[in-house]
Amino acid sequence: MNFIGLGPYKWKYKTDRALTDEEKRNYLEKRKKTSEDVCDDLSVIRINGTYLELVDRWYADKGHAVVYGTFGAAPALAIALMSINAIPDVNGVAATSLIAIAILVMAVFFFAFLYLIHFEAFRKAHYPIRLNRKTRMVYAFKPNGSVIRASWDNLFICKDSHYVPLMGRRFYDIRAHILDEDGLTIRETFTLGYPYFGDEERLPPLWEYIRCYMEDNNGVKKNYETTKLCMPVGERREGLYFGIVRGFGIAAFSPFIAQPLMSPIWAVITWGRLIAMYTSRVPRWPEEIEAECQIDENDPYCKDWRDNDKFTFIEGPWPVIWFVIGSAIAITAIYLTVTSMANAM
Repeated sequence: MNFIGLGPYKWKYKTDRALTDEEKRNYLEKRKKTSEDVCDDLSVIRINGTYLELVDRWYADKGHAVVYGTFGAAPALAIALMSINAIPDVNGVAATSLIAIAILVMAVFFFAFLYLIHFEAFRKAHYPIRLNRKTRMVYAFKPNGSVIRASWDNLFICKDSHYVPLMGRRFYDIRAHILDEDGLTIRETFTLGYPYFGDEERLPPLWEYIRCYMEDNNGVKKNYETTKLCMPVGERREGLYFGIVRGFGIAAFSPFIAQPLMSPIWAVITWGRLIAMYTSRVPRWPEEIEAECQIDENDPYCKDWRDNDKFTFIEGPWPVIWFVIGSAIAITAIYLTVTSMANAM
């Protein structure tokens, strides 16, 4: 998972700086059509004639930080506890010092991995972005819980990317900058749109979907017809059923090979996703923003998760079956690994 913008330090968006030459080259013009294809890329929460609401860049991969953090924190805690228990049986200052150092190192690792878990757990269930077509305003939740307000017309929007060494690739997104009065200094930044898995080739159709809604006369109707599946969040958390479907969605291209073979891995990731969702709070837009985003009573273009078609057997129940099987395999493997390590010690 690409954590850019979610955490501190190198994962935080850099602000209070000048636009780079690359950002200027990758500028996305709001009134210029950029792609013949239009795709929401499973990022829509709801759409209507007043506003379009999208999920954040971390929503699709939610659960990874919880899993990575848990698998890092658990052994660090176990080693630290075993080291503490070994202190009474150790003689000599040197040996005791080495154990103390080991405990300290493991404690540092433990709290570092706990913080990684906190990237997703005990925060917001998601960080929505709302684009108001009528008032030309954009609202976006930040990871710290505050809300960004900006004029659509004044936003500097560009294609951006971030290289993740552990994965050996770049992840692309549609980045929105709020500039100072000089038109060059970035004061605030957020991701406006994120193509699935950060693929560069999927970015133009997603940008065209967003741009079309805000700029084209028939943008609302076109996007309404394009959107086939709305994410079941907003005033609620993502449910267990959809969480499993979304967690196994990365292998949906091969339901009879990839999903069964990868089921233990994706079951674990899905459990991490569920933990992240159900330990976090549902975001609530401030009352003044809701007041600015009133939907017309007879709006013919209202669509949210309630309008989704039911999943077919392969789309829904099939991943649930492999989630159960994969969970059983993963639990058994973890249990055997832990018991074998305990016996070895």
